[in-house]
Amino acid sequence: MNLKRFLVVPAGAAALVVAQGAWALDVPGSVVDPKWLNDNLDEVTVLQIAGGERAFKMAPKYETVEGKKVVSVVAGHVPGAQFVDWGAVRVDRDMDGKKVGKMLPTKGDFEKFVRALGVDEGDAVVIVPAGLTDSDFTKAARLYWQMKYYGHDNMALLDGGLANWLASGFDAETGKPKSVEGDWSATDEREEIMATYAEVREAADNQGDVQLVDARPHNQYMGVFSKSKEVPGHLPGASNVPPELLVRADGAAANFLPASSYESIMEFKGIDADAPMITYCNSGNLAAGLWFVASEIVGNDSVKLYDGSMKEYGMYAGEGAKSVNPAKVY
Repeated sequence: MNLKRFLVVPAGAAALVVAQGAWALDVPGSVVDPKWLNDNLDEVTVLQIAGGERAFKMAPKYETVEGKKVVSVVAGHVPGAQFVDWGAVRVDRDMDGKKVGKMLPTKGDFEKFVRALGVDEGDAVVIVPAGLTDSDFTKAARLYWQMKYYGHDNMALLDGGLANWLASGFDAETGKPKSVEGDWSATDEREEIMATYAEVREAADNQGDVQLVDARPHNQYMGVFSKSKEVPGHLPGASNVPPELLVRADGAAANFLPASSYESIMEFKGIDADAPMITYCNSGNLAAGLWFVASEIVGNDSVKLYDGSMKEYGMYAGEGAKSVNPAKVY
């Protein structure tokens, strides 16, 4: 019986049916390991955002290396998982008359999206990335951030994702995801975790108490390569924590570091891990990974993600929005 759906409690000769979510399992933290997920699989809703639907349906492949069975192709899915299409997680939005791509959906649209994944009100949710690279992790963190923005707290990411699940000896299911409709509701719009253009512009122009932290690769931060010719390089005063510093990839899976390691990295980069900060990238994806580390692992409750990031910021170049371009390529 899947306890997350309903509980039947004997009451004399009758039985009391307790509404779904009333006794929902609480995740132990923002990150769980494969053993915890396996032990609690019947009580959680698993959302897998790992590659395309083809890989979701395929069986993983294994080979023997020095007498040990190792995963050679990460495929399939955690039993019972729902497939999340990364391309549908973000949408085009009109922001103050400017069309910006890859943004957070509206409250109503995102509610429909999450319900279509079979998520019920109060569910314990575990989000599973492919788990091979830092970009796998940031996609999962982006979905986590969007669900948190709209009010969901009882959720975690699977450390090392599907790759770690398989490497830990647990089986994967194959085949198409089942069509399930949930009753999840978007209950909040948490402005305390989302930065607006005005807030970013204030931080960039005045470089006061709010730290700007660039989550892109170092070559983009330095302006050697840019996805925006309007604002190459980085925001004035911003520090850089590139995505490859967020996970430890050992060949089998990309796992998180201890909180103390992230704090040490930030200190080395001149960032106060406990002070207010805004993370950004090109479109709000890589920034979600850094937001997750700073907010959910390190525990800084004053971290915001700039959803529009450089894509939106560059649209204001004609209105005084400036960047720092050390490479001076553009």
